[in-house]
Amino acid sequence: MLSEMSNILGSKRVGVYSNWVQWQSIVGSGWTGAQPHQIWYPHYDNWQSFADFQPFGGWTKPSIKQYQGDQTECGTALDRNFY
Repeated sequence: MLSEMSNILGSKRVGVYSNWVQWQSIVGSGWTGAQPHQIWYPHYDNWQSFADFQPFGGWTKPSIKQYQGDQTECGTALDRNFY
């Protein structure tokens, strides 16, 4: 399914938003079919670092970490991400 989405979207980036706990409950621990796409994982620990990343789904290195959620800046709600 993800490869079909990539073909439809052409040069636009397609990725997966999950962490290892969510991934196991959604697809199981052994499926790696989404691994060609970048992984964006949430871990609200207030640290701009990938040191906490646990490999899963075939990913050994993340592309993006969401490290803070439910922040407000200039009256706008947002989450903070580390690249």
